[in-house]
Amino acid sequence: MKTYSSLRVERTIVAGFLSLIVIGTLLIWAFNLEGEHSIAVVDALFTATSAVCVTGLTVVDTGKDLTLLSQWVVLVLIQLGGLGVMTAATTLLLLFRQKIGIRQRLLFAGGLGLDTPAGAIKLLILILKMTVAIEVAGAVPLFIAFVRDYNPARALYLALFHSISAFCNAGFSPFSTGLQGYAHTFLVPATIMLLIILGGAGFLVLLGIARYMRRGEPLTPHCHLVIKVTGILIIGGAFLFLISDWNGAFRGLSPTLKVWNALFQSVTPRTAGFDTIRTANFTALGVFVTCLLMIIGASPGSTGGGVKTTTLGLLVYSALCEMRGRNNIVYANRNISFNNVRRALSLSLLYVSTVLLSIVLLSFTETAPFHTLIFEAFSAMGTVGLSLGITSSLSTMGKIILIMLMFWGRVGILTFMYVVITRETRDNVNYAATNIPVG
Repeated sequence: MKTYSSLRVERTIVAGFLSLIVIGTLLIWAFNLEGEHSIAVVDALFTATSAVCVTGLTVVDTGKDLTLLSQWVVLVLIQLGGLGVMTAATTLLLLFRQKIGIRQRLLFAGGLGLDTPAGAIKLLILILKMTVAIEVAGAVPLFIAFVRDYNPARALYLALFHSISAFCNAGFSPFSTGLQGYAHTFLVPATIMLLIILGGAGFLVLLGIARYMRRGEPLTPHCHLVIKVTGILIIGGAFLFLISDWNGAFRGLSPTLKVWNALFQSVTPRTAGFDTIRTANFTALGVFVTCLLMIIGASPGSTGGGVKTTTLGLLVYSALCEMRGRNNIVYANRNISFNNVRRALSLSLLYVSTVLLSIVLLSFTETAPFHTLIFEAFSAMGTVGLSLGITSSLSTMGKIILIMLMFWGRVGILTFMYVVITRETRDNVNYAATNIPVG
């Protein structure tokens, strides 16, 4: 079943995201044609791509340079991009009471990485209910925080915008300085962190946790690995930020707030892009740690990008098994297939190679310091949205490079390669084995 539908799924995903970006570009540009809100087509394209690919990098101020209509377009693009093309398209068919045929079920299942379309529509409805419930629940505490400074209508809009943006790991904010005004508070950062973690875990993991808590069903190895790696990254990342910036970016904060902001900083680089502390204020080690977290990213089937937590987990366990002399790669009492590990290695190599090539290209098109170009490239490819402050000053060619990185980061570099490169039929000939020295 998977072989029959895999290439069709990949092509549909790529075409779907491209279509959303084109439509979003036209709408944003059209709603900002006149007066002080007028923006260039390339900036509209950049904004639409960033929204659809749930990145958060911006070349214009979302709150000041975009009209309210354009901001709503951005929010809709974030929601559709976060859900994914297959989920969004199937949802529209359900809303218009159209019959969901086997082809649509195959595409939806393939978009979530499932091997079979069985129960696909039931799963879709669960995903939609979960998305709405989490985003509405997240908007409530945000509204309580924002209504202190804004009228109820504005506070409600800001709460919904930030809740959707956080759960979809987008990082967009109508505030010019992001969430930096809330570095000394707890309610807003706590809510945003929780939404980022839930969105970055992936729908299948959230459903697995819900079934474990309600019915006692055991967690799958996938869920188990995601939870373990995510926990290690959050705690380990926060510890490294405390070491690097206790007297740096966190200077002037109380010890409690330093720990709190370190936790936030360890969560947000894994594809969300919100910041309570200006990224440029971090030490070199802090920026380096941020880059590492941006590379790793979120989990499969989630709203985030990066090479994914499971990819890191598989590579680490593969190395551990090799060091221990094991013939098989074992996790949670399960043998991991060679194809699984090969895909993880291929993804990591393609991902890093693509970013390195883009950094070289950016060094020719831009005059900004080299380390800021490195950071910008990893942020775009990881669909993160953090920046050292050079995004708006990029040349047209530099913006196009980042647009391509954001697109590849969201659809998946392997998915894109499957579409553009002709895949050979499986070779059934067994050749003689050989060993090539490595290391």
